[in-house]
Amino acid sequence: MYRVFFRYIFLILGFLIFYINFSYSYNFYRNNFASLLNKENYEVIRVLIDSGYIQSKLDFRGNNISLRYTLKNYPSIYQGANSLFNFLSIIYNPPFLDYYYAQNKYSINLNDLNDILILSDDFVEYKNRKYKGIMRVIFKYEKYYVINYVELEDYLKSVVPSEMPYTWNIEALKAQAIAARTYAIKMMINRRTKGEFFDVYSTVLDQAYYGIDYEKSTTNLAVDSTKGMVLVFNNDLIWALYHSNCGGYTISGYLPFNKRVSKDDYYLSSVKCIYQGNNWVSKISLYEIKNILKRYTKNEVYSINSISVNSFKTTFIYQTVNNTFCNYSIYNWDLRKALNYKIKSPFIDKVKMEGDWIVFEGRGSGHGVGLCQYGANYMAKNGYTYVQILSHYYPNTEIISISDYFSKLLKR
Repeated sequence: MYRVFFRYIFLILGFLIFYINFSYSYNFYRNNFASLLNKENYEVIRVLIDSGYIQSKLDFRGNNISLRYTLKNYPSIYQGANSLFNFLSIIYNPPFLDYYYAQNKYSINLNDLNDILILSDDFVEYKNRKYKGIMRVIFKYEKYYVINYVELEDYLKSVVPSEMPYTWNIEALKAQAIAARTYAIKMMINRRTKGEFFDVYSTVLDQAYYGIDYEKSTTNLAVDSTKGMVLVFNNDLIWALYHSNCGGYTISGYLPFNKRVSKDDYYLSSVKCIYQGNNWVSKISLYEIKNILKRYTKNEVYSINSISVNSFKTTFIYQTVNNTFCNYSIYNWDLRKALNYKIKSPFIDKVKMEGDWIVFEGRGSGHGVGLCQYGANYMAKNGYTYVQILSHYYPNTEIISISDYFSKLLKR
């Protein structure tokens, strides 16, 4: 009798423990996604992971994955299936979006839909990459947008090793963490002020962010040991731009980034770098250069007669189909962009014509503004601290906590 009694007691206790654990895990993400969606919450960043036409099929994986959605008439009320599985598919079936948990099908009229949230106990996997936080899918302009809402520090733990080799010196990794954090928050403020629905791209358009699997212990340490630290200039967050290597000197930021940076932003002045960088050679077809000249000058180009280069500009002397001789100069960073980054940097040392090709020779890699990553690692290996590294590449700046920055901002 006692055995039966205790057996029932253990069964009841086991059920209660399961129920409490399940409820806690489920309620934890269920009750916290509202705070994650708060636009005033700068501890959470909105990362655009993917976009495309609505006809595409969207597959998500995770532990106890769940879907919520809001309708346009009730944008603040989340509803939807509570069924928890490890795989979820969303398929466009006009005029509906069908979503499947295992074999169970549910439908939402796309015309009524505002957004969708994908939640999980641990991570959400999308296109073979795992992400912390939650996924939000919104529909605009006949396209879908998959946005990862994730805590800023967790985001940085993926960004730092995605942007800088995790095997590099810890002081360089710390400098990268602070630069990446500053850039992220600057973009958050900038895009939220404009009312945009995401803060950063997950690519090098902003910062590379490849999910949980890229996290490493060294870069996690760099993020944790600099938690909340940002760079300011005259009490404002800086545009903490960075690049691979500058080839000996960085470029003043206002030159290639004049829409973001002004001449008064002295923290992005040109500085000497002790890392000289690697040389490169790029061959560009004459046909492609002619098309660029046509695009910029509106002239039909018959032939290119000569090319010259200096620290800032490349100059072309060319002949039009009307037998007129012209010259056109273009900034090296604009030429690099026009060539879809086929030349590795704006640091062009030589240029020559070889038959149907134009050969560019130069140094460095990337846009050349702000922190030189190879230079930062070189400094770190020679005993410089992350503070000294950041002071060198962002002169006249200071490191403060993000909480201090926002408290000062509110007092203005």
